Amino acid sequence: MATRKRKLASRNERGRQGHTRPRHGASRAGRSTRSSRRLSARQQEEKVKCLAAINRIRRGEARTVSAAARAEGTTLRAIRALVPKAITQDRPGGGLRVTPSDRYSATVQILVNEGALTTTARGSRERELAGQHRATVIRVLAGKESPSALRRYRGKKVGGHKLISDYRQLSLLAQAGVVGQLESLYVSPDAAA
Repeated sequence: MATRKRKLASRNERGRQGHTRPRHGASRAGRSTRSSRRLSARQQEEKVKCLAAINRIRRGEARTVSAAARAEGTTLRAIRALVPKAITQDRPGGGLRVTPSDRYSATVQILVNEGALTTTARGSRERELAGQHRATVIRVLAGKESPSALRRYRGKKVGGHKLISDYRQLSLLAQAGVVGQLESLYVSPDAAA
């Protein structure tokens, strides 16, 4: 009985000092301070997979969040922990939905007039623009789309850098082998360092 009273007194004292334990189910991902948002290299790689899963749903390539997570080699748990603001729950116990946009940044590889460049795409709109541009470049070089398709990227920027929109410059980069060296859209933390 005395031990139990001591434990209760200890809990009460911690509560007064501001040392409260997080609610059951609360995660660190919900914290808003920048220092708590520092991710390890492994977590950053997992975040890249989570963002790719979210983008897969936005493009209509997956019907559910869990299907997109499986396709990208990640889990719902990782998505909830690393990109929680990119999803929402319809109602308690209901299914998950992807939000129309988000503000998560990711390191991406883009093609500019000078060549391939690694930069930070800020938010889902820039990530989507980077992916669309890359797909257009590949289709234009493969002859599946007209070179005029690059015009829609004139003046468009990702991470503050203008995307290549001139077919002649793109042809020069392709002949120099720069385009063939492009890897995936998202850059892993190891490659960016």
